[in-house]
Amino acid sequence: MNISEWLVRNADRDPDGAAIHFEGDTISHGELLARVEAFACALATFGVRPGDRVGLFLENCPEFLIARWAAIRLGAAAAPMNVMFQAREAQYVLNNATPGVLVTQSSLLPLVEQIWPDCPHLSHLVVSGAEIHGAHSFAALESAYAGRSIALHDCVPDDLCDLYYTSGTTGRPKGVMCSHFNFESLLRYEQVIWDMGVSDHTMVALPLFHAKGLIIPCLLATYVGCPQTLLRRWDTRGVLELIERNKVTFFAGVPTMYAYLNAFDDVERYDLSSIRICRVGGAPMPVEMHRAFEKRTGAAIIEGWGCTGWTGTSNPLDGERSIGSIGKALGELHPSIRCEIRIVDETGEDVPAGEEGEVVIRGDQIPKGFWRMPNKTASDYREGWFHTGDIGRRDERGFIYLVGRKDDLIITSGFNVYPREVEEVLHAHPSVADVAVVGMADGDKGQSIKAFVVCKPGVAASETALVEYCRSKLAKYKAPRAVEFIDALPRTASGKVQRFLLTGGNAAPRS
Repeated sequence: MNISEWLVRNADRDPDGAAIHFEGDTISHGELLARVEAFACALATFGVRPGDRVGLFLENCPEFLIARWAAIRLGAAAAPMNVMFQAREAQYVLNNATPGVLVTQSSLLPLVEQIWPDCPHLSHLVVSGAEIHGAHSFAALESAYAGRSIALHDCVPDDLCDLYYTSGTTGRPKGVMCSHFNFESLLRYEQVIWDMGVSDHTMVALPLFHAKGLIIPCLLATYVGCPQTLLRRWDTRGVLELIERNKVTFFAGVPTMYAYLNAFDDVERYDLSSIRICRVGGAPMPVEMHRAFEKRTGAAIIEGWGCTGWTGTSNPLDGERSIGSIGKALGELHPSIRCEIRIVDETGEDVPAGEEGEVVIRGDQIPKGFWRMPNKTASDYREGWFHTGDIGRRDERGFIYLVGRKDDLIITSGFNVYPREVEEVLHAHPSVADVAVVGMADGDKGQSIKAFVVCKPGVAASETALVEYCRSKLAKYKAPRAVEFIDALPRTASGKVQRFLLTGGNAAPRS
């Protein structure tokens, strides 16, 4: 098993058919396979072998996909990195994943050069978009190895395919280990429940470094053999123009994207009649936003749920939907799907319909654990069930509704942020004595980040200064949008911050 066989299948079936549309250019299935094989030859000369990792630090572009598929073809794994990372975040991921090769773009070189001396495993740097002294040019490598091919590595089902990083409860990103078997299962499930085929056309507007962007609109298109329109970054007018021009049938986004489309004045000018499925995930979709989008566009929104690397639920494509719910377990939507969900109490016993509990799941699409985190893997994977940390309830019809998190995860515009990481940065500021970070309800974004700060005696700080300080140390979406200064944080007798008092606005203000 090696999921890069999907590329071979598509090239054999329709070599001249469109695989990727990107910024006015079209890459056929045959061309995509040839470019992947050429780049795989280049990676092999760099010493990439089965079981290795190849780092990807790129915006959405064909080079991201070519490099990823090339690594997988060799039996290696791709390790994408968020292009919004600051130096400290990128350095941690590189030293955790330990790729020998990093593929990046010229605009990110200043950051890469800053951390390169502290990443001893990195031996080769490949750069897209420019000729850089001391680095390999992506285009030059493709040219040098054009027309060459390399034997496909036959992986076992559990071999690592992608290593996707998401923030951890300790503030450190954790790598989710997605196998070939996980992806083969998940994409088969998605094809079945959404009735996808070669006549479809997906739009990839989500970032590929985010698993939601890679899997649902992108890999789904490759799995079924249909074209995909790839966007470098979000642009509302551009999205509408491309949906109309390319007759996109499948769109996937986070609620923020739907908010942008709802707010766009001229949306009625565009012909969106080709769309048959709009998928939403990453954060709860406000009901009014959901209804407003369907009313304006006539397209159906299918809300679902999953975590990094997998999907677990969906509202049905046909039949009854429940707006405001994440749908039903995939196994309830089609008899061929092996996926079950339970709602359990603290003892692991199922709770009755309508009562809240932790959502736990098992299925062939669920990743096998966390990279180099055996204790975290053991705590979250118990007796065959993955304990998600999400709190939800199931109604009598089987629809599941999420109500919160067991921990303090903040989801802002579809990105996961854990308070401790932001708090550690603020604690390093010379004016800050104590700090707690919480998520505040923020319609379009889901949540926004707010910091409650206790200043050191006799030292003043401004909200603007602290926000800008965080933006210099963290990806911008992790920086607080607001800072409130208070005299003391509300704590329990054991010293834990009572965050619910902060989000409820009952903290003692600074006198």
